[in-house]
This record gives sequence, C-alpha cells and structure tokens, in this order.
Amino acid sequence: METGDWIAIAVGGVSVVAAAISIWQARTASISATAAREQAEYAQAQAQAATEANRLTQQQMAREDAREQQVAAEAEAAALREARKVRFEFSGGGGSTIKVRLANYGSRAIHDVELLTVRALVAGPWVGWSVNRNIRGGPLVQTYRNVIEAQQDMVVVVWLLDAQGAQTREPPGSLDAEARFCDADGQWWKTTAARGEPQRVDTPEP
Repeated sequence: METGDWIAIAVGGVSVVAAAISIWQARTASISATAAREQAEYAQAQAQAATEANRLTQQQMAREDAREQQVAAEAEAAALREARKVRFEFSGGGGSTIKVRLANYGSRAIHDVELLTVRALVAGPWVGWSVNRNIRGGPLVQTYRNVIEAQQDMVVVVWLLDAQGAQTREPPGSLDAEARFCDADGQWWKTTAARGEPQRVDTPEP
C-alpha cells in the first residue's frame, strides 16, 4: 500500500476513536445529568417528606395539648363542684350565741379546715367575734379540724362582740362566715356563706 493509503487509514482510525470517545463522553454526561436530576428529585422528595412529617407532628402535639387542656379543665370543674358542696349553716344558741355549722356535702374528705371569721352583714354593734367563752374546751370551741369526711360537718359555737370586746345581747338578722380548707387533691379554697362560690387560694404559710 502506498504511504498515502496508510495515512488515510490512520486518520480514519483516529476519527473512529475520536467519535467513540465523543459518544462515551456524551453518554457519561447524560448519565451524570440523569443522576443529578434523580438526586435533586430525591432531595425534593425528602424535603417534602420532612415537611409533611413536621406538619403531622405539630398536629399531633396540638391534639395532645388540646386533650391535656380538656383533662385539666374537667379536673378543675370537678374540684369546683366538690368545693361548692362545702356550705355554712347558722342557728341560734340562746342570746347572741350562734352555732356555725360547716358541712361537707361532697363525696370526698376535706382537710385542714379552719373557720376564719364570723361577722354581721347588717349595721349594728357587732364588730368582732370569738368562740363561746363559757364553754371550757371541746370541739364546739375549736375553729380548726384536721379533716371533715364526706357527709360530715364541724360545729363551732361563737359570740359576736361589740366594740369593747363584750358579747352582744342579740344576734344580727343576717350573718356571714368564712372558712379555708384543702380538698382531696391538695388544692386550697376559701368559701363564705354570703358569696357561696368558693375561691381557689394559695397554700397558707405554715
């Protein structure tokens, strides 16, 4: 073969190799582009999944918060219903002597029950109060009870006093009293005869 023929063959071979390389490079670029696209799609899918998971988590937390709030509200309502069942009653004991009865009509015991005050709701000589000083000891002159069981009561016999600290001769036509107690769940309340609606209070200082 002539030299020119060999040169032509060589050139043709180089062209074939170059074409093959170009094809390989094109295929490689296509594969890389596909891989990059798939990677981007995967990342997008992961981001969407994370967003959805976060949304579901927030919904679950919101439902749990709502349930907890409902449970707390129901517990508070139940405690208030029980506290409303602690009621005052008054009766005469002769002269200005007054029997103050604090009854627990609830279904659970109350604790650390203390009669705090007794007062007149009308104008007159009644400016203070004390337990009946003629009774020497015993539960009728004790203003504190460790516990009042359900459907039980405490009775304290008291006087209303004038400005000089002496027993008044007649009781007023209208009375009020205030007591503090702790319910079975450890919540503290104050209740009065006049208002009727018990109020939550802080734990008293020891």
